[in-house]
Amino acid sequence: MIIAELIRQSFRQHAPRVAIEHDGQRRTYGEVWERAIRLGNALSELGIVKGDRVATLGSNDICTLEEMVGLALGGYVRTALHGMNSGDAHRQMITASGAKALVTHAEYYERFAEIFDSIPGLTVCLVHDASDGQGIDYERALAAATDFDSHVPIEPDDVIHLAYSSGSSGTPRASIHTHESWMHVTTDNVTLLPRLTFNDVYLAAAPLTHAASTVLYALIHRGASIQVMDHFDPAAALELIESKRCTMTVVVPTMLQALATHPDAASRDLSSLRCILYAGAPISVDTARAAQAAFGNVLFQSYGQSECLPATTLTPEDHALGASTDASLLRSAGRPCLNATIRLVGDDGREVAVGEVGEILIRTDGRMRGIYGDPAATAARITADGFVHTNDLGYFDTRGYLFVVDRKDDMIISGGFNIWPAEIENALSRHPAVAEALVVGVPHPKWGETPHAIVVLRAGAEVTADELIQLCRDELGSMKKPTEIVLRFEPLPRTELGKLQRRVLRDQYWPMGSRERQVSGA
Repeated sequence: MIIAELIRQSFRQHAPRVAIEHDGQRRTYGEVWERAIRLGNALSELGIVKGDRVATLGSNDICTLEEMVGLALGGYVRTALHGMNSGDAHRQMITASGAKALVTHAEYYERFAEIFDSIPGLTVCLVHDASDGQGIDYERALAAATDFDSHVPIEPDDVIHLAYSSGSSGTPRASIHTHESWMHVTTDNVTLLPRLTFNDVYLAAAPLTHAASTVLYALIHRGASIQVMDHFDPAAALELIESKRCTMTVVVPTMLQALATHPDAASRDLSSLRCILYAGAPISVDTARAAQAAFGNVLFQSYGQSECLPATTLTPEDHALGASTDASLLRSAGRPCLNATIRLVGDDGREVAVGEVGEILIRTDGRMRGIYGDPAATAARITADGFVHTNDLGYFDTRGYLFVVDRKDDMIISGGFNIWPAEIENALSRHPAVAEALVVGVPHPKWGETPHAIVVLRAGAEVTADELIQLCRDELGSMKKPTEIVLRFEPLPRTELGKLQRRVLRDQYWPMGSRERQVSGA
């Protein structure tokens, strides 16, 4: 089976059930099916043909599911743009993908109309709630299109979507996923998650352009319903979990921390939850323990990349053991998934021993088929035997748990020694005054490069930079201590997915802010 076949089968079987709900609006599987078919036909009538890339730009809403389904059934290639990106990033992604059509909302069209109009290959723009002059009104286009399923022939190797990076760390590149590869991602997620049923209610609190969408087709297969949030708000999310009896959600660690520590978490009835899957960034031991205490034994962690997922999982049993007797498990990414093979290699390409750090290479049935429009990058990322270079560094312990140490590009080489920022960040975060920490390498006249830390203090906390530097010296040794520490109270910059924008801070010249103070250490 491929994704197009799964869609046809599932929407036929579950037609009367509620498929999606947002802000009081709800649509059944049957209603979503009809609108999805109309969308595909509307694009066809506007000259968009099978294989053409169609960009989408907007927050989660009642139409998100029909857009995904309609594009898949029409044989179009969904190219999801990220709502919080800049106009230049949108231009880059649309131009690089060669998208001929765009589906967006009036607020985005108004903001970026000049950019959209300047892209020569972009010939069709469907706009939700369009005003006069704002492209083609989405609802009018659907109303004018037929609801006849033309059964566009879809082959396993046909591309279903281009997964672009968020664009926060250089020029974004897109990994290519086909109907077959995304079906493998779906079946792998079925083995990772608890058994899904039509009674499940999925809270889509994170953007469905990213990891939150990876479980979507597994839910559709079972006839589950999807409760979408257009933007994440912890209080609203907790209210929805209680009122809609949500059973599962996918979040990044910053979202999990906000949910677990919110004052409402203790007073809400959250007993319906049976799966919180977090992914996308490292998690602190404190956050994992707080979530375990707030939600119970329902935590799953999944490690992977859009190029190859899922790769590992940390189960609720692992979390329970980590919260009680073995905290090291909470720093782990878990063990390899059923259909994933993981290899750790050194700079010479040879596999490293247990306990030694190497680059993580992953082979999954659902891996990407390549980097769009870049054969050289594809060859550099995918080995001859099908492993994907992740650019992540990690090691296996004797029990087979994978520990992700850091990004290969983020490694600091100081005086010939390799220093991983995560080592220092973890040491700093264990101090009670520290809310979060980020470490980057900066130039040094003697050592070539040296660790520089930015530390966010908890409200009302007091600690000096020298005290934190001494803590790192005691725990990690003098070579790995930061040379300088910036203390601040503002949160660190993150992408819309909750990932730290390390490069943004590394590229700055560390200007003094109104609420931060810089202190040099010995």
